Amino acid sequence: MSRITGAAAALLPLLLLAVLSFLVAFPVQARSPSLAVVISEDQLRMDASLGAPGAAYFSGEVQVGDNEYQSTTVTLKIDAGDWGQSVTPSDKVMTGNGSFTFSAVITPKADAAEGSYLVRVVAWAETPGSSEKTTAQDSISVLLVRNRVKVECAEPTKEAKAGEAVNFAIKLWNYGSTRDTFSSEAYERRGPIASIVLDQPSLDIDAGQFVYVNVQVQTAAGARSGSYESTFTAHSAAANTSSSVTLTVVVPNAPVRTPGAPAGPNYYLWVGVPLLVAGFCMMAFIGGTEIGLLAFLQFIIVPLFVRIKKDRVLDHFTRGQIFGFIKANPGTHYIAIQEHMELQNGVLAYHLAVLEREEYIVSEREGIYKRFYPKHMKIPQKERQLSRVQLDIISALRTHPGTSQNGLARMLGESKQVVGYHIRVLEKAKIVRVEREAQGTRCFLAGEPVRGPDEPQEPPKQEESKPAHEIPDIIKEIRA
Repeated sequence: MSRITGAAAALLPLLLLAVLSFLVAFPVQARSPSLAVVISEDQLRMDASLGAPGAAYFSGEVQVGDNEYQSTTVTLKIDAGDWGQSVTPSDKVMTGNGSFTFSAVITPKADAAEGSYLVRVVAWAETPGSSEKTTAQDSISVLLVRNRVKVECAEPTKEAKAGEAVNFAIKLWNYGSTRDTFSSEAYERRGPIASIVLDQPSLDIDAGQFVYVNVQVQTAAGARSGSYESTFTAHSAAANTSSSVTLTVVVPNAPVRTPGAPAGPNYYLWVGVPLLVAGFCMMAFIGGTEIGLLAFLQFIIVPLFVRIKKDRVLDHFTRGQIFGFIKANPGTHYIAIQEHMELQNGVLAYHLAVLEREEYIVSEREGIYKRFYPKHMKIPQKERQLSRVQLDIISALRTHPGTSQNGLARMLGESKQVVGYHIRVLEKAKIVRVEREAQGTRCFLAGEPVRGPDEPQEPPKQEESKPAHEIPDIIKEIRA
């Protein structure tokens, strides 16, 4: 065992020497790393409103990647034109992947104009043994402020009639780096302005913030058409600077009227057109339907005559003939009576109204016709045409009396709204009876005994299904 251990110890130096010889013979290929520059801020404000601008500071980070098993030197530079600049650190040796932070200082020229400037941070990396150079950059916008007062108006021109007042919303900015007190004023520049009112003549604004000021301008009552200007000005107490905006009120030309033409909207047209349409619809109803014609004649002609005593109603020959024709032809309608009796519309309408008012006859509406019957005659009844859903409801209630409307909807596969509508139709026709309780409603066929909520329901009797035309006789007894 000791011999084996001694042999391994003797071979270890030889093994290490072989590895070093391999690395010397085949060195690792140098690579260009990846770089990224990230500046912390998007914009930098430099306040030069109180004197010469000072230095401005900002910071960022450089990220190095794809740099395993090698060392790379990263160099930084500030590109700010002819401004003064410096960056710390200006270069950095990076072994492997990683990142480091930097800080930069820029100083604008004393005579630099107010405005926005673009400053860039450029980084490049060099790796020993590699001929390639990697670069990356990021930029920041630097706003140089000479006048900290800024006024803006989104709508500086408005229209108003003579004597009217308009309001302008003024946005007042403090672009400085310190809190400041601003005073404002407005005055007339051109034209007859009756008054100018400010809601906030003096106010404090924090650095980089704004407030809204309302300016009300009223034109003179006798102002002629044209453009009238006013000026709004704001002053900075700290910097002794100001900014202004021009506000314009436009008085339009008075509408030109043709001699003899009515002023303003044409109300005759607004009222006349609806009346014409309504009259046309009424004429179509009167001329197109027997019911409309008869109603028109009875409401217009009959009130013109003196009321007749009931016992002398039939003394009139023509009225007696009309009553006799109705007794002989119950159910006859207006046109048939007119053609048979050869009477004018007004005469026939008058006599029919008298007979119905004195209860000698009654009338029934049937579509576009109006049929007349003797007072004490039983009016014939006819079958009622039922829809498929109504027939299904009747069939379901015959086998399951007392079912709720929700239950019928589930049984028939219809919506609650559809079943509810048809239940109301059948209830009005006295085919279905609806019992309303606290828990809901229960539906029965007319004539079906009411079963208490706790009484068991008898099982339906097995009977042959009837075709739709063999619905109970109660359906055939419904009046039209």
